[in-house]
Amino acid sequence: MSMTSSLATQFSAIQAAQTQQAVGVAVARKTLDAAEQQGQAVVSLLEGAVQMQQQSLNPNVGRGLDVTG
Repeated sequence: MSMTSSLATQFSAIQAAQTQQAVGVAVARKTLDAAEQQGQAVVSLLEGAVQMQQQSLNPNVGRGLDVTG
């Protein structure tokens, strides 16, 4: 094997490794984005549950009924 073909082989291997690394980083970013979106959805659900809980604990809710209307 000549020096030139050896260098070309090494260069190709380096390029393949860089491509694999770039793909791995892109997949990791997508995974992180999805996890952040899921976390935000969970926070929204919890906030809604807290609001409902606070409304149900309001002593004035359900006390009065207008039947003359």
